[in-house]
Amino acid sequence: MFQKIYALTFALVITFTLAGCGNKYRVEREGMPEELKTKLEEQINIGEEMLVEAEDDSAQEKALLEIAFANEQLGYFDEAIPVYKKILKNNSTHFPALNNLAVMYEEVGEFETAAKYYGQLLEANPNNTEVFSDAIRALVSANHFEDAQINLENFVRYNQNSENSDPKMTKFISDQFEFIRNARLKFQNEN
Repeated sequence: MFQKIYALTFALVITFTLAGCGNKYRVEREGMPEELKTKLEEQINIGEEMLVEAEDDSAQEKALLEIAFANEQLGYFDEAIPVYKKILKNNSTHFPALNNLAVMYEEVGEFETAAKYYGQLLEANPNNTEVFSDAIRALVSANHFEDAQINLENFVRYNQNSENSDPKMTKFISDQFEFIRNARLKFQNEN
């Protein structure tokens, strides 16, 4: 009898503990108006209908993007991530899929995974300073300062040449070097 009570109590404690932990891939979107939430849920349904009716890869990609984006906006990363990955199976350089995967992984604290997707995005868009800045931020957040530095040096070699020195690019590169240096110093002082 006591074993059954103990087992039941133990099971309830574990259940409530796990329920309290939550799913890190479900992000609460505080303050989201109910009408926006309803609209995003409708967007998922429309995307699913579009997917059923899709006759080619382009139509399928558009439907999947609708579904993934709405789930992401609702904070249902566990639903959005596999859909974005499905898009990448057919189009490995799909900008929104790569970018949004990186953003979601960064939001849940998986900086190395985020950096991987930013890296793929950067390979497809090597001159995009915004993508590069995001990739550096993710590497620094993961305390991969050497990787950030090497990537920045490679970016400089790829984007700077003596014949065409753009002052905006020079400032951007300088700011990125400073960002890495400051983050490394802060990390060293804290540890």
